[in-house]
Amino acid sequence: MTAFALDETATVIRELALAADAFAVRALEQEACRDRARPGSAVQHRHAHSATLWRLAEQSLRARIGELAEDLQRR
Repeated sequence: MTAFALDETATVIRELALAADAFAVRALEQEACRDRARPGSAVQHRHAHSATLWRLAEQSLRARIGELAEDLQRR
């Protein structure tokens, strides 16, 4: 693999990590809103659901980052 391709993969990994970090921040924001909402309300449920979706997206990105990092180390 060329140095350019390795650099490109490393750049993609960094960008995905930044996106995952941003998703984690959004999840924390939604969790804070959920915690401020009246228990059992629709608002609380929406924030809880949103936080879950942001966490799942973050986890998915971090899994892909791990796969790419392993692939990069093998090269």
